[in-house]
Amino acid sequence: MDLIINEVNSLSEKIVPAQTQKLVDNILHAKHILVSGAGRSELMGRAFANRLVHLGLSVNVVGDITCPHTQENDLLLLISGSGETKKLLVEAQQAVDNHVKVAAITANSSSSLGKIADDILVIPAQSKKSKIMTSSQPMGALFEQASLLVCDSLVLNLMQKLGETNESMSARHADIE
Repeated sequence: MDLIINEVNSLSEKIVPAQTQKLVDNILHAKHILVSGAGRSELMGRAFANRLVHLGLSVNVVGDITCPHTQENDLLLLISGSGETKKLLVEAQQAVDNHVKVAAITANSSSSLGKIADDILVIPAQSKKSKIMTSSQPMGALFEQASLLVCDSLVLNLMQKLGETNESMSARHADIE
C-alpha cells in the first residue's frame, strides 16, 4: 500500500488547479450532467455521478436506461486515461453534434478525446496504453486511483460552492437499496 500511496501522492502537485476550477465551474453551470467512461474508469465515473446526485445536481450515467435526451447547456464528462477509447470518442462526437459541452478527465491531453473536449483536466499518470511505464502498478491503475481522488476533491470544492454539508447530502442518499 505504501508504494501505491506514494505514487498517487506524487501526482497531486502535478494537477493544474486552473483545470480543476474550470471543471467545477462547468459542472455548476450545466443544466444536466452525463458521466461516462469504460472499464475501471467508468467505475470511477459512476462513483462521481453518485456524489453529484448527493449534491443535488441533475446527473445520469451514459448508457443507463433512465438517461434522458441531451439539451444545450448539458455537460458530458468522460473519464479516459488514454483518451482513445472508441466508445467514448463516439459519445463525445454525439455530444458535440448535439451542442453539449464535453469535459474530459484524461492522462493524455493530445489524444483524440483531448482534441474534441471543450475542457480537459489532466491527471499525468500512466494509462493502460502508455508506452512509457511510470508506475509499478499494472496498466491504468494509477490513473484510475487518481481519478477517484480527483473526483472526490471536486466534490469537496462543489460542496463549498453549493453550501452543502454531509447532512444535506445524506438526505439525498438512496433510501431503498
